[in-house]
Amino acid sequence: MDYLTIGKSVPFIHNAGEVNHDQGEKFFKAMHNHPNSTEVLLITEGEGNYNIDGISYHIKPESIVIYNKGIWHEESATNEKPHAMKYLAFSNLKIKGLSEDYLINRDANPVIYPKNFFIFKELFEEIIRESQLKTNDAQWISRHLTGVLIGRLLRVINNGNAIDKQSNASKIVEETKHYIQENYHQNIKLQDLAEVSYISPYYLSHLFKEKMKTSPIQYLIQYRIEVSKHLLLTTDLTINEIAIKVGYQSETHFQNTFKKIAGAPPGQYRNR
Repeated sequence: MDYLTIGKSVPFIHNAGEVNHDQGEKFFKAMHNHPNSTEVLLITEGEGNYNIDGISYHIKPESIVIYNKGIWHEESATNEKPHAMKYLAFSNLKIKGLSEDYLINRDANPVIYPKNFFIFKELFEEIIRESQLKTNDAQWISRHLTGVLIGRLLRVINNGNAIDKQSNASKIVEETKHYIQENYHQNIKLQDLAEVSYISPYYLSHLFKEKMKTSPIQYLIQYRIEVSKHLLLTTDLTINEIAIKVGYQSETHFQNTFKKIAGAPPGQYRNR
């Protein structure tokens, strides 16, 4: 992708700085967007779960997070470790093939882990220093350094570091299915499944239904019944023992669920 940032349109910096949260200090920013600017975060310490444009991402150190203009996002960090980041918000960004003030295609993963992270860190630090001086020459330098930063980000993105967001969604669904298949006998709740993939219960349900045409909990129930069918036909376990083995504490609940899905009670299914 060609970019038209330096020479024809130099970015305008809205704000730049850094945020540091000590260990045990809660970091949370509720759902919001930036209607007039693009924002780039450089994560130097700590981990967290960021919801960006409807998808949840587990953020780790030495990553770069990109928020296109107007994209809704929410940020939260774990309390076990310090959380530190540098941020830069700017506008007047014109890249061929993208909407105004878009730095990355909306279908791409907005979280990047560049191999040359230290170069981006040095650029961020210099931009922050210059932008805080407020003199004309410092502002000129900081704006053109932002152009350099954008160019380097585009190079990383175009070299394949940006993963298709659909691939990320598919991975989450597959991880959820695998967890269910390994732990179907446990008392699994939607919140448990969400925590496995670092995603909110609401968005897990949304992604799962989109990919599998059913909810995560309904998939769990159907999987339990498929396992119980196998046990009914291949073992001498009692119906109550099978119910417990596939995660039901109540034989009556198991019998009712089995009949609803399989079309016959467990005993009748076994006798067939």
